Amino acid sequence: MTDIQSSQYTQLFENFNVSGVKPRTLYTYIGISEPDKEKHFYENQSVINAQKKNMEFDQDEHNKIMQIMKQNNTSKLSWTPNERRWTCRQCSFAYNGFSVDRCDICKSWRSPPSLNQPCTVTVTEDRSLNGSSPMAINYWSDIKLQVPIATLEQDLDDDFQLLPADNRDDRQWTCKKCTLVNSDRSLICEACYGSKLRSVTSHHDMTLKKGEFWACHQCTLKNSLTALACKACKSERGGAGLGGATERGVVGLGGATERGVVRLGGASRSPSPRHGKVKRESKGAAKGQDVQGVGVAVAAPNAERGKINLHTDLDKDSITTGPYQPWQCLVCTFENTKSQIICDMCQRMREDVNSLHPKDPPRLTQHEMSNKHWNYIVKYCKLKKQSYLDEDFPPMPSSLYYNPSEMKDCHVVKWKRLRDIVVEEDKDLVWAVFRKPQPSDISQGSIRVLGNCWLLSALAVLAEREDLVRAVLITGDYCPQGVYQVRLCKDGHWTTVLVDDYFPCDKRGHLFYSQAKRKQLWVPLIEKAVAKIHGCYEALVSGRAIEGLATLTGAPCESIPLQPSSAPAPAEEELDVDLIWAQLLSSRQAMFLMGASCGGGNMKVDENEYHCKGLRPRHAYSLLDVRDVNGHRLLKLRNPWGHFVWKGDWSDDSPLWPIELRQDLLPGGSQDGTFWISFPDVLKYFDCIDICKARSGWCEVRLTGILPPLASQQHLSCIYLTILEPTEVDFTLFQEGQRKSEKSQRSQLDLCVVLFKARTGTTIGNLVEHSKRQVRGFVGCNKMLEAGEYVVAPLAFNHWHTGLDDVTAYPRYVLAIHSSKKLVAENINPPSHILADAIISLTLARGQRHEGREGMTAYYLTKGWAGLVVMVENRHENKWIHVKCDCQESYNVVSTRGTLRTVDSVPPMTRQVIIVLTQLEGSGGFSIAHRLTHRLANGEGLHDWDPMGCSHNPELDHQTEGLHSPRLF
Repeated sequence: MTDIQSSQYTQLFENFNVSGVKPRTLYTYIGISEPDKEKHFYENQSVINAQKKNMEFDQDEHNKIMQIMKQNNTSKLSWTPNERRWTCRQCSFAYNGFSVDRCDICKSWRSPPSLNQPCTVTVTEDRSLNGSSPMAINYWSDIKLQVPIATLEQDLDDDFQLLPADNRDDRQWTCKKCTLVNSDRSLICEACYGSKLRSVTSHHDMTLKKGEFWACHQCTLKNSLTALACKACKSERGGAGLGGATERGVVGLGGATERGVVRLGGASRSPSPRHGKVKRESKGAAKGQDVQGVGVAVAAPNAERGKINLHTDLDKDSITTGPYQPWQCLVCTFENTKSQIICDMCQRMREDVNSLHPKDPPRLTQHEMSNKHWNYIVKYCKLKKQSYLDEDFPPMPSSLYYNPSEMKDCHVVKWKRLRDIVVEEDKDLVWAVFRKPQPSDISQGSIRVLGNCWLLSALAVLAEREDLVRAVLITGDYCPQGVYQVRLCKDGHWTTVLVDDYFPCDKRGHLFYSQAKRKQLWVPLIEKAVAKIHGCYEALVSGRAIEGLATLTGAPCESIPLQPSSAPAPAEEELDVDLIWAQLLSSRQAMFLMGASCGGGNMKVDENEYHCKGLRPRHAYSLLDVRDVNGHRLLKLRNPWGHFVWKGDWSDDSPLWPIELRQDLLPGGSQDGTFWISFPDVLKYFDCIDICKARSGWCEVRLTGILPPLASQQHLSCIYLTILEPTEVDFTLFQEGQRKSEKSQRSQLDLCVVLFKARTGTTIGNLVEHSKRQVRGFVGCNKMLEAGEYVVAPLAFNHWHTGLDDVTAYPRYVLAIHSSKKLVAENINPPSHILADAIISLTLARGQRHEGREGMTAYYLTKGWAGLVVMVENRHENKWIHVKCDCQESYNVVSTRGTLRTVDSVPPMTRQVIIVLTQLEGSGGFSIAHRLTHRLANGEGLHDWDPMGCSHNPELDHQTEGLHSPRLF
């Protein structure tokens, strides 16, 4: 407001007070004027133009006007100075009260008005029509103020939209960053180079000031004062609204007229210089006409009815609290929405942006959730003053055996709490989870009926690295409430198991199963957790150390065969002993965990000979050390029983020990089941050595999929691998465990994981690496890969044609990928003939060639393949090859064709997988006998080999064509 305008207001007030006429109520829309940059908008007013050249700003006159206005603040005039605002030139804060002289934000002094600077005072406007009310006063038409009132046009249903265009020829836009008015032709601000797009667009801003919103009573969303219903939940606005009542889209002026209508265009907040173009619109409306999308209010019938209530009906303290609390920029003091990390005004980064980082990886989040669960149970038990009881694994016979009713000799008398268990040794010690775990702490129990040496031998190896033991037992301290958490990797999945402190005991009150010396709990707790995930303690009977190592560490594991019968390929009938020894030395140097299997697999075992040597056949031992001393290759093993040790060469009483070497390697003699044995004796009495590659700093990813009993592209899956830099990678393919079922009911799949180069898209290229095909819980392979794209294909065949029709019952797999460097792995939909291409590539690279005739080659993949693969290649350009394959004399094998006799017509320049035979059971032996007959033909039909005139017998259908269809070279 200029001093000239103020003087006219002063004269008006004086005349009004003298006449004593009661002023009518005025409703106005408050806003900030945005003048042109080159031409002050007051220059368009006749009042200003008449006096501008001859009048300078008079500070005394201005102060006199302000004093008069303050004196009239308590009068009955409905339009009061307190309803006006002024904008600070320092920080652009546009909501300072007209009666204060310093900015509420930066405390800068209010600048005096000037004819050469934009007006900083918010003013009001009379929206009534002349003659529309008997209370209309003539002096308003005499003054004719033409101050543009800013209105923000924004649809409440749109979070982001362009502001309406101005109809004037000289269109302009105001920079949202520095408030400079720019020409419409300028795409950037002439002062700060800010973008025009950010200034001429409007988006939903949650940083509403006090008095600019009402809060929804249902969802607490801050809505514009003009909104009749909540924008989010559509609930109607509660409370008194503006002025205390609402009516159909009409703003009553003084209660005497309803013709004046204020169209706010769905304004969501009071106008501000931070927003761009403003548009003034005032239009009359017929009485009673519905007006949609406008603010609605009626003046209160009291003396204060001329004042618009701009405050929310909620408590003022609740405005800036809760989830909608904004943050204030430390540079420009602009209030931004909570979700923004860059200031919307000055584009500065939020200072506390470090607290907005994404959450931790899923595994850590799962660990935190488990800890919350544990804390809740502990607090509940403390509150109830009772110990925890695990209802999922209760202290009952069902937790001991598959069928408790069938067990005649039950040595377990009762389950006892930890505090009630009898301990003969170390009575003075209190129970503890750890006391520096050592392999010698483990004992398999007073009665070795469980047969879980595979787990205890793995625990003994794990005890050499205390960090790995503590990683398994999350609850590292004794819990008086009896709540413990154990982290295990079951079938390739990480899982956190919750157990209580109830344990099976014998009639003397001693622990019936495994235990640890010095009153440590880590052995019985881990054993109980493994029993829980498999259903009962009986499920732990028999196994191999490699399974225990994989369960406890989740790391990739491999098995080194020590017998020719278990070698993977015919070329390895004679084992490379030096290579095996080198592998053992390097694994020990890398601190890998190792275990040895004694007298297992297909070995012919003489029980008496093993017993005389101090060995137990079909038993798992821990491999604790590997030494090459003066040409002597020695291995240090441990029996999890704690006694019954090796009695042959290099035993405790052997005369082969040099004095110095005995003092170095065996200073106290054999203790707690530990002994040394030579490498040649290991090759003679042991069938394999299991190695667990537990490494720190490696990356890990696990993906799941289905192993369907058919070659349907709908159910098949493969993994697309992107290697960014040369890295060593371990692949481990897991299938669902079988220990929850009795041994007679278990049926494992044959597993194989194959790695190919990716050719184009998801098409496979050359074979890179593959695992052995075995009927086991998991298989794996290792390869050093260069940067590039690869395809991983999981394979299994011995469940084909076994009557498995329910899609939900198809077996699932988990592929664990460990790498020294980061990589990208994702499940993709495979090509329709992924199985055929994979088996053909694998057979070409690893199979035996047999040149049956000119232009025809038969490939056989058999040794180390847990079955047989027959593939025929036809190199003729215009001849078919008829192939008859007869495997009817084989036993304990299943065929992917559903029969052991097949007849096929192989087209020119193609390869076809004729048959895939697979071992049905991993525990039993199998035999394969095949006879291949072939002939050349000029046509596709099989003629006398198949009178039906088909090309394949049995015919290829949707279940088999993805594997057995002929494939072009």
